[in-house]
Amino acid sequence: MRVLAVASQKGGVGKTTTAVNLAALWTTESRVLLVDMDPQGNATAGVGVAEGDLTLTVAEVLAGECTASEALIDTGFGNLMLLPADVGLARLEADDLPVGALAEALRPLAGVFDMVVIDCPPSLGRLTLNALAAAERILIPVKAGRFSLKGLQQLLDAAESLRLRGVNSKLRPLGVFFNEAQPHTNLYQTVKEALTRSYGALLLETFVPVNVRLGEAQVVGEPITVYDPRASGAEAYARLAKEVLNRWPEIARPA
Repeated sequence: MRVLAVASQKGGVGKTTTAVNLAALWTTESRVLLVDMDPQGNATAGVGVAEGDLTLTVAEVLAGECTASEALIDTGFGNLMLLPADVGLARLEADDLPVGALAEALRPLAGVFDMVVIDCPPSLGRLTLNALAAAERILIPVKAGRFSLKGLQQLLDAAESLRLRGVNSKLRPLGVFFNEAQPHTNLYQTVKEALTRSYGALLLETFVPVNVRLGEAQVVGEPITVYDPRASGAEAYARLAKEVLNRWPEIARPA
């Protein structure tokens, strides 16, 4: 069972959009679990599950009140299942949640799913650390902006610390990619050059362009491949899904 954490300390970079759409794309060949580790519950809403319909969430799983299997929801999108979240998850951030709680909860599902995609909150708190402790690879979306690289090294350092401490010896950064990219602008080229200088081996070839259809898909609670499979955003995420899997065996680390 491959486990991917989609993480960024900066909000608004398309982390949830990426997690939802990669998870949906991989269902054509794999049994996929989408884990929402953000108290905002955006990944949950992104696959059409309303907060009011939830009875058990990842919060109850992490608190030991139920098993992950008991909290799973069938999204109706192919082989995609969801471990949902709502605002109740926030209390665990403040309750000194053990870093290995999520990994322990997911362990019994190893024979059930081929892929797990975890949507992390935009912080380096206990919830994100739990996701990193459970994952094998980290995918980091960035946007071309003045503060686009802020926090990137901190996230990579946190992952490396978990690995060196033996919390998760399998954890490696898979790559960084540009989301909502405008590749013909000077800003994009400037940020790309800076990212290449510092993290060249981690920079993926695929970028996801600005595409209004991606936002519309989020509003209606559907992956872009369902909402508009011909949209430029859908095509970009299809390329990204392939590149991520192609790079998975490699151990990509910053210089």
